[in-house]
Amino acid sequence: MKKIQYLLLSLAIGLGSCQDIDTLQKDPGAITNPSADLILTGILTNTWDAPWSTDHRHNQFMTQNEAYYDGQAYGWTTGSYDVFYTSLRNVNRMEIEAAKTGDVGAHYLTLAKFFKAYFYSRATEMFGDVPMSEAIKGVSDENFKPKYDAQKDIYVQVLKWLEEANAEMPALIAKKPAISGDYMYGGDLAKWQKLINSYRLRVLISLSKRADDSPELNVKQQFAAIVNDPSKYPLITTNADNFQVVYNTINTYPLWPSNGVVVKNDKRNTLGATFTDIAKATRDPRLLVVALPADALKGNADAYQRYGGGKTGDLQSTLLEQAGKGLLSMINFDYWEASAAGVPAIQLGAHEVHFSIAEAINRGWLTGNAADYYAKGVTESMKFYNIAQTEIDRFLAANPYPGNNAQGLQKILEQKYMAFFENSGRQAFYNYRRTGIPAFSIGQSNSNNNQIPVRWAYPTTEYTTNEVNVKASLKSQFNGADTQNSVMWLIK
Repeated sequence: MKKIQYLLLSLAIGLGSCQDIDTLQKDPGAITNPSADLILTGILTNTWDAPWSTDHRHNQFMTQNEAYYDGQAYGWTTGSYDVFYTSLRNVNRMEIEAAKTGDVGAHYLTLAKFFKAYFYSRATEMFGDVPMSEAIKGVSDENFKPKYDAQKDIYVQVLKWLEEANAEMPALIAKKPAISGDYMYGGDLAKWQKLINSYRLRVLISLSKRADDSPELNVKQQFAAIVNDPSKYPLITTNADNFQVVYNTINTYPLWPSNGVVVKNDKRNTLGATFTDIAKATRDPRLLVVALPADALKGNADAYQRYGGGKTGDLQSTLLEQAGKGLLSMINFDYWEASAAGVPAIQLGAHEVHFSIAEAINRGWLTGNAADYYAKGVTESMKFYNIAQTEIDRFLAANPYPGNNAQGLQKILEQKYMAFFENSGRQAFYNYRRTGIPAFSIGQSNSNNNQIPVRWAYPTTEYTTNEVNVKASLKSQFNGADTQNSVMWLIK
């Protein structure tokens, strides 16, 4: 009898132990049923690009002259899908969770359309064709090898999502839903609507080379419809509505030192000549805010001639020698590192919107006064740096818009480039890639056979996980080649 009791007790303990093991295998810290607002916060972390990165050196705003560190040689080859498709999976999950709550979560479904447009457009402008229509279906449809969609088709869908998101916004704004998790706009859907339409202008202007041969996109017509109907398509027109990252004591500014002690000397990182030369030629007051006079040039009677920038095309050893001689300007530490919060990092700002409209008018896409939008673009950019209106007026008087001609387009694009300084990720590079303005420095430091690359090759993992589809896409786009110099449909 005792043996039977012992066996029963042992069996009970064994069964209980199995249940305990199953329980213990669950991560107590894992969130298995995340709410849409929590997912939104995670998505937002991948929507912005930090300043003072390699991207901005390839924008030719700054140079890194210490050989121990990565410079600005344009030596990239492959890129990564991680940020784009991780974010898109999260967007998909946000849609699923929001749908469970009915009308309460409707605004998350509309924001999801913007995010899908945002991440797919960012992916395609980097690589060319990318998976879209069959992407993010590994779990639902067990399709782990999605086909690649043609870049034109991706842009058609991107613009459709943005149109739909804008159309849905007024009703959502009227309901004034409580949105937690939005640390970019604080849940203000009116500002999100402005971003949706402003981003659509960015996408459309990026398609300028396809404006006359792609009726499926209606680039000119769409652009004009947005600008000509501000009540239906509100835009970011002042810095108050900029899509930007505001740093703080927790999410500190990228330049802020971990110990809080700012060392106001860094000759390894100095201004780039592409930016500095334009600023000096136009006597741009932003230069006096963002940078310090070069030590060896401080005695110059002309304040603007006290600044020097290094050519991106020069070898790092040459730049290091110039910096050692005090010929190159460092950043203004008192401006950029006044506190742990530093300076907001604009991702899409009012200046860009105004310059894009000015460019569209210059190109004949719509009627209007390009000079006014040019002036507004300059003004909003300079206001960001707290430059007085009298100085802004002086600059505009000395650098007027020359008219709807090639010189006018050059002036618009140069000022758009200047406004992108340490903002908006790779947009300065993408605008150069599309227009050739301003002229980028190419020299001995270039490790791409004296060429500025125009794309990133596909991730190497695609050749092991999705080989058939990636090779089919390469054949249709680039005759099978996958290099950083292959010209995608967007910019042909």
